[in-house]
Amino acid sequence: MATALFIVDVQHAQFFGPWAMPDSANLLSRIGNRLLLARQESTPVFHIQNDGPEGELDGPGQPFWQLVFNPAAGERVIRKTSPNVFDDNPYLDAELRHLGISSIEFVGVQSELCLRSSFLGAKALGFEVMLDRSLHGSFDSDDQTHSEVSDAVQLELMGGN
Repeated sequence: MATALFIVDVQHAQFFGPWAMPDSANLLSRIGNRLLLARQESTPVFHIQNDGPEGELDGPGQPFWQLVFNPAAGERVIRKTSPNVFDDNPYLDAELRHLGISSIEFVGVQSELCLRSSFLGAKALGFEVMLDRSLHGSFDSDDQTHSEVSDAVQLELMGGN
């Protein structure tokens, strides 16, 4: 059985402009390196794209809605409006299983929102799930730095791995 790479919400809104996440350039570089490795290994890649509300930075068609990485031939773009990609795409579970995919590696943003929700959605569907702390990030919250937010999600989902 194969592993797929899910690149969650790596869109211009989180990485460029006045509202970019802290340390976004370094995170983007690490995610880009992981994507290159996946392509070299012929790992199936799925780009998950958030469709924010009309008028928001990540609203469909807005400049900051665009994916940072252009999908290569054979890579799928899966759009969503809810945090868990599987909620908006009920066919996705069967499609992945048809492709022989039994595990999913998640990278992207935001750690505590869409990445976490999609991770838990995949796990609930019986997929083996993987998450490398260096490959997801977030914004500062009222009481935590962006690193503390992502560290807490990593600990919750993977027990610190």
